[in-house]
Amino acid sequence: MIQQARDKVKKHIKTHSEHSVEDRAAISLLGTFLNPGGRINTSFAANDTWPNHDGTFEFISNPDVSRRPKQNFFVQIKGTSVYTEKDGIIKYSLKSLAFPAYICDNVSFDPGILFVVLDPDQRGSQRVFWKYMSVDFINSINFDQDSMTIAFSANEEILNTDESVAAFCEKLEMIIDQHSFINQLDSRNYTRRDVEGIIAVCNTEITESIERLDIFNDTRDGVSRRILRRLDDLCSAALLLNAIDAGIDTPTLPLAWERSLLNIETKYLGTFLKGLQYIGKRIPDEGQSERLMLKYYEFLWQIRKSLKEKYEIDILSNLEKFPLHIDQIDRQYYELAAMAVEAVCSVRCDLCASRYYVQKKTPFFIGRERYYEITLQLAGAYASKYNRITTYTKENISTGYSIQVGYVESAIDLWGISSRIKVITDWRVSVDPVCLNKLGKVLKMPTRISSQYGEYKELMSFLTHTGLNFLDLIDFQEVEFLKIIDAIYRDIHTPVYRDVLLTLREQYSKASDKFGRNVVRYLLLNLREETLENVMPTQFTRYMLCDELNLSSSCKPFEKNPFISNLAGSKTSVSGQIRSLISVVGSEKIDVVRPYLSIKNATKQTGEIYFEITSDSSVAEIQRYNDQLDQWERKQGYQIKLSGGFSCIESYEQTTLFILRKLLDFSSSGSKGQREYNRKFLKESSLDFADDLKKQALRDIFVNSRLLLIYGAAGTGKTTLINYISNLMANQRKLFLTKTHTALQNLKRRIDNPGTNSDFISIDSFTKQVNLPDYDVIFVDECSTIDNRTMGRFLSKMSPDTFLVLAGDIHQIESIEFGNWFFYAKDIIKTPGANVELLSTWRTQDQALISLWNEVRTRADMITEKLVINGPYSEDIGPNVFKRECEDEVILCLNYDGKFGLNNMNNYFQAANTKGEAIPWAEWSYKVGDPILFNDSKRFDLLYNNLKGRIVDIEKHSGSISFTVDVEIPLTELMCKRAGIEFIESIENGTRIRFAVYEYDESKKGEDLDENLRLKSVVPFQLAYAVSIHKAQGLEYDSVKVIIPSNNAEKITHGIFYTAITRAKTNLKIYWSSETMHDVVKRFATDESKRKSLEIVKTKLGKN
Repeated sequence: MIQQARDKVKKHIKTHSEHSVEDRAAISLLGTFLNPGGRINTSFAANDTWPNHDGTFEFISNPDVSRRPKQNFFVQIKGTSVYTEKDGIIKYSLKSLAFPAYICDNVSFDPGILFVVLDPDQRGSQRVFWKYMSVDFINSINFDQDSMTIAFSANEEILNTDESVAAFCEKLEMIIDQHSFINQLDSRNYTRRDVEGIIAVCNTEITESIERLDIFNDTRDGVSRRILRRLDDLCSAALLLNAIDAGIDTPTLPLAWERSLLNIETKYLGTFLKGLQYIGKRIPDEGQSERLMLKYYEFLWQIRKSLKEKYEIDILSNLEKFPLHIDQIDRQYYELAAMAVEAVCSVRCDLCASRYYVQKKTPFFIGRERYYEITLQLAGAYASKYNRITTYTKENISTGYSIQVGYVESAIDLWGISSRIKVITDWRVSVDPVCLNKLGKVLKMPTRISSQYGEYKELMSFLTHTGLNFLDLIDFQEVEFLKIIDAIYRDIHTPVYRDVLLTLREQYSKASDKFGRNVVRYLLLNLREETLENVMPTQFTRYMLCDELNLSSSCKPFEKNPFISNLAGSKTSVSGQIRSLISVVGSEKIDVVRPYLSIKNATKQTGEIYFEITSDSSVAEIQRYNDQLDQWERKQGYQIKLSGGFSCIESYEQTTLFILRKLLDFSSSGSKGQREYNRKFLKESSLDFADDLKKQALRDIFVNSRLLLIYGAAGTGKTTLINYISNLMANQRKLFLTKTHTALQNLKRRIDNPGTNSDFISIDSFTKQVNLPDYDVIFVDECSTIDNRTMGRFLSKMSPDTFLVLAGDIHQIESIEFGNWFFYAKDIIKTPGANVELLSTWRTQDQALISLWNEVRTRADMITEKLVINGPYSEDIGPNVFKRECEDEVILCLNYDGKFGLNNMNNYFQAANTKGEAIPWAEWSYKVGDPILFNDSKRFDLLYNNLKGRIVDIEKHSGSISFTVDVEIPLTELMCKRAGIEFIESIENGTRIRFAVYEYDESKKGEDLDENLRLKSVVPFQLAYAVSIHKAQGLEYDSVKVIIPSNNAEKITHGIFYTAITRAKTNLKIYWSSETMHDVVKRFATDESKRKSLEIVKTKLGKN
């Protein structure tokens, strides 16, 4: 029983009061009021059948899937016209305490709800309120009295709308979860003396366990296992003591737990106990207890602090002796790398032909020496970000331009795995002459400088030895600038590029105010071929930026305001570019645009679009920023809007509201006759529905809405449902859209009968088209990756008669640009049949794995427990990383660089591949048996991005290398011939093909041949023993190993982590230290981001 005297409670249970006329009217009204949707089955009686309550109702979680009740509720229903209302609070006097007493006496059984209907006899004026008979509410009742006053808040009112009843049902779901947990807890009463005795015993045993670290040289895991045995008792005692402090003399644990959730200072105890109850009596596997302890350490610290401050109870005096950080892997690996560097650092070798950009440079210190781990990315318009290598050196390579390197391979042995690392012993700046010549074209000063020219070599030597760039050079004072130019050209007899440099200094130095200076100066800082190509005019360019420069007019927004507008074809306005932009523009303008940058960054971090205005100075700064915007910038929505005490970027609000209003319009009406059409299809269809939710979605689609939103976790069958709908709309003209080419190819393979009148294109291509054909139904997949601007442009081109199907997962990796629409639509689009969330996972049948996915997906409290107990899915980074579980296995890494980046991991696994000798090509090596993934290549459209393959033969010739590869798609000989690929044979589940890659020698010119050879000189795939988590989105493997070193912990977002773990079909293992696991999971606490803005958006849409 709850903390109440039994005799007083029993006295009220024996009382009985007759139903009034208003009570009967209330019961009659409520019976019909709660029925919409079929989730509540009422069994109410107006004739006093039961003495202490008015009947029950059954709650069914999802009647379309199962009619089995999830929970039974006891109810009392009162009708009244006597009540008061003040400040939104309704107060009502409950004349009999029989119902609360009845629930109190049966608290361990079904929960109870009191309904009060105001003015039940006045048609159209009735209002319904409800109160859950929680442990805490029951305990607040004084059973010495015969009646009590109950206060109802606005969120305890149920309106006569489907949306309000649905919201009430969601609250019932939460009550059920809480009630079932309470039933598991010890219901005995405890005195203060009992509680203090428990605390004393727990303190002794925990402190003695920690001392074992020194006395017995015990391991952290061993000590953790001993401590875990007492944590349940200590947490329970702390909960009980808080309840006693709140005035309850002999509380029960259910009451204490429920009370803890009402106070932010004690809520952690409720969470702590729930996790401990999940573990129960189970003993974690070896190495897993310490992972739990890193989560629970903070709870112990808080308990110790609370007991001392509130009750002068001293416990856990040696808690600081528990070791929190013992990850030595970084140092171990870097010591090995330093030894490898020292072994070859004196060796000098020729520079390689390929050019690279320094993607990342990380210093590390061993002894008194400094070393660098450097990630290099292949330079060139046809290279991709996947063409990267990791190197080590003592050289301080300081340039943003492309470089050539000389390197030596050196052996390294980690955990018995022999591998080789690349050690840079020499380097030089080596800007591709193509970039220099294109810069000349931008200035309308054509040049044909070559890497063979002495002038080129002198320029590169200057850049290498000074660490300067051309922007630094032209910003020197004129005397110093001319002195440097004279030194470079002292022995040059036929200068080609000198006039270009003189023109740059004269017209585009930092003192210049010439129009076009910002674009030109940015190009000087980022001399990359792809950047130059994007800003230059094409055959389709209608306007130029200005007469003096060969630049497209699309550069104008950047020229006007580089901090808020991207340079054409580049992402220059991201936060990582701020320092570069200051070098280009100067520091003065950043102060003006700072309000915009602050809100943009806050939106990226929190997901919110509305932010409270904190001061008058903030308003003044915002107004100053708005005043300097031109008409075009205002039209693009760069203005900061001030309204109702909040600020927001206008385009963020505009696109959000525009998209949601469009979707609401699509969901406002369906198609007549669609219900019968759907039923006929289902009756005649041979589809095997293993998932009732998909069948229900097909039954309801387009009946009440021309829109269907499909939400679901990885592997729940979103694409399968799209395929079903495509079959349903068999004779219609269909369009299939995705954001990425990879997703598009995946979708194309999964739609078994799209029909002759169907198209598959990217949504970006679709939105750029001027003349659009009419489609009957449009499918858009991977919606969470589609940003607001793109979605807004798409919807603006839509015919209102088109059917629309939008699918995605809001918990996976989000769009790169601002995109909140798909997240908000889930809560706003409520038309029956317009919104379905798929729940059953078909990627795997492993229930423990599914349970973990769901816990992570919902950011629930027991992620740590399920990582430890269910798998265990966690393990320290060590030799087991290299033990392959099966053929279809992948290593997922966040970064390319680092000891456990995918470059090194691919090297480790390739070294263990015994199917053949490594064949070197440029800076890479390849072996028969290597798994590969194709990259987004301009050479082979047929071999799309993320296509899986495996090398089965390699032939190296003079000037070329050919690869024979098994790819996992069916191809024909004709398809291959048209794509420039040799067809070998069809194989099981795919095709065997062959293609060649050629050496590229820039000294052999000839424009047409040059471009063709450059394209063919890039290897179109990457090794795929290990791949990045981002690249793995949309893929699945039998076995997945995720590596998260400590230095990457802060970069593991919820979306990235969830994407990684849901790639596995059978086996999952996450390699990380206990500390890293603790830090990462801790950041997954329930995310309230976007919720505040969601409520504002709902108000603006009239949906609150």
